[in-house]
Amino acid sequence: MEKRFYVILRTVCFLLMLAMVAIIFTQVVARYAFSNSLSWSEEAGRYIFVWMTFLGAAMAVRNRQHVSLDLILKSLPIFPQKILLSISYLSMMIFTSVLIYGGFKFVARGSRQASSALEIPMNYVYVVLPLAGMLIFAYLVKNFYEDVLARR
Repeated sequence: MEKRFYVILRTVCFLLMLAMVAIIFTQVVARYAFSNSLSWSEEAGRYIFVWMTFLGAAMAVRNRQHVSLDLILKSLPIFPQKILLSISYLSMMIFTSVLIYGGFKFVARGSRQASSALEIPMNYVYVVLPLAGMLIFAYLVKNFYEDVLARR
């Protein structure tokens, strides 16, 4: 089930990247070939990039590809490793909880705002904050279990 969900997440990120490249490429062609700039393309590219960034962060956490310094960790015996990993995972979970909470506040506020060029409600843009936060939190719990609790 989780692997199927990850495939969907990876596909969504791929499609977002494809859409962003297509939009930016179309903008460049329109500007230089036709001397006519698309007013909405920069904003759309920026919002797609934000979505890709947060969903990509969830993918990185799932695959343990996020930034970490494990030089000291790997030189320690198992029990201190577990303590250090526990502190690390718990601090990331706290940060992610703040992201989720703040993200829901942004979504609530964004329903009263519209983007300037696309004129879409900003909560469509902001909803990625709690969504990605919940994905990251779930992957952190999974990784914590695998790295600390199930590790011998």
